Amino acid sequence: MASITIRPASPADAPAIADVHYRAQDKYHGFYGAFFVHKPHDIMMQNTARAVQKPENVYLVAVDGVSGKVVGFVRYAVQGEKKEEKEAEVVAAEKEEAGPSLFSVKEHVKGLWEEFDKKQVAMDACYEKAADGKKHIYVNHLMIDPNHQRKGIGGKLLAAVLERSDKEGVPTFLMSSAESRGLYGRMGFEILGTWRVDNGDWARRLVEVEKGLGIAGNEGLEEEFRGVGEIEDVMVRRVRE
Repeated sequence: MASITIRPASPADAPAIADVHYRAQDKYHGFYGAFFVHKPHDIMMQNTARAVQKPENVYLVAVDGVSGKVVGFVRYAVQGEKKEEKEAEVVAAEKEEAGPSLFSVKEHVKGLWEEFDKKQVAMDACYEKAADGKKHIYVNHLMIDPNHQRKGIGGKLLAAVLERSDKEGVPTFLMSSAESRGLYGRMGFEILGTWRVDNGDWARRLVEVEKGLGIAGNEGLEEEFRGVGEIEDVMVRRVRE
């Protein structure tokens, strides 16, 4: 494998970061794209361009030594002790980053999306309870180009984050897919809670809603995602003694 360099990202890296993110999650674009007004590719491109310029977001990229291309990235933030009166400001800042309509859900499936999103609400609550308002690092994304996965790049990126958490003596939190559970476990993370999604069943329900409204375009969604599921964990790596 060619040498991999880990370096801080710059705003100029945003398109490459978004491209890695998009291709790493290619399996689910048809599913989530059926809910959102904007296409997943446009969402990722625009959101990354905004997020990489926010000073509170730390981006590190993995660069292939031969091609010079970005083949992976990690995005994290150091969360300080939050005072209750500042929580509204934090929520407002997050909405500003996402943009007022970037993640807009199609009007006719808003009710279904709200039900589906209860899983994310529960995961956020699990993480927030464990963090308990104390200083910690939260890893938003760790993504590797599909052509460069299982080559140790994710471990190198995460090690750079954990080096900082050890230096500052704070825990690190993240939300993991089933595919990444092994890596995170080897690097000292433990599972706080696990949530499962049956994408095929949700696709069936979405198609039923649209069929009842006479909306066409996603008729094949249930078949495409039949048997497809997501398993996500809330994980923590506690302070090293």
